[in-house]
Amino acid sequence: MNEKVVFDQLSKDVADQVRVRQTYKYFNGTDRSKGLYDEAIRMGEDVLQEHKEGYNEPQAMVDLVDQAIYNSRKALNGQQTDKHSLKMQLSRAGQFLRSQEFTGLPIKTQQYWEREIAAAHNIEVASNTDQALANKTAIKVATMFDTMEQMRPQLMKEAAQQRAARAKKAMAARKEAEKERQKREAILAKQKALAEKAAKEDRKEEKKPKKKSGGHRGFWSFLGFHKKKK
Repeated sequence: MNEKVVFDQLSKDVADQVRVRQTYKYFNGTDRSKGLYDEAIRMGEDVLQEHKEGYNEPQAMVDLVDQAIYNSRKALNGQQTDKHSLKMQLSRAGQFLRSQEFTGLPIKTQQYWEREIAAAHNIEVASNTDQALANKTAIKVATMFDTMEQMRPQLMKEAAQQRAARAKKAMAARKEAEKERQKREAILAKQKALAEKAAKEDRKEEKKPKKKSGGHRGFWSFLGFHKKKK
C-alpha cells in the first residue's frame, strides 16, 4: 500500500512567494540569493503541477523541495531600503513648491513639477520600494533642480509672456463686460423713458373735462326728432 504523500506545506510555501517578493529581504537581496529562492520556487511549482496531473513524487522529494524553499527564503540578504537621500530631495522640493519662485514659473512647468514630485512621494512612502528605485528617484529630483537652474532665463521669459497674455485677456474680458453693462443700462433707460411717457399721457387723459350729456334733447336728436321752436 502506497503511503499518502502530503503537499500541504509545500503548497503554502509556494503560494507565500507573493508576500516574500514584496519584502526588502527579497527585492534588495543580491542576485544570487534571489536566484536561489526563485529556483526553489520553480521546483516546488513543478512538483505541485505533477501532483495535479496525477503523478506524485515520493514524500521525501516533496519535503526536500519544501526545505529548499525554506532555506533559500532564510538566505535572502536584502537590507531595508535607505530612503534618506530621497526624503532630503523631497523636502527640498516641498519647500520649492510652496515658494513664490515656483508660482512664477510657466503653468506647464508647474504642472510637470507637481506631477513628478507626487510620483516621487508615492515611491518614498511605498513599502515595496527597492534601493535601486529609491536611489534613481532621488537622483531624478536632484536633476530636475539642476535642469531648472540651467533653463531659468528661458523659463522666466516664458512666464512673463504668459502673464502678459493673461493680463491682455483679462482686460479684453473687462471691456466686453463693460460694453454689456452699458447696453443693459441703455435698454433699461429706454424702457423707463417709455414707461414715464405712457404714465404722463395717462395723467393728461384723466385731467381732460368729460363731455356733458344733452339730456332728452340729445336723446331725441339721436332718434332723428327735432323739437320745433315756438
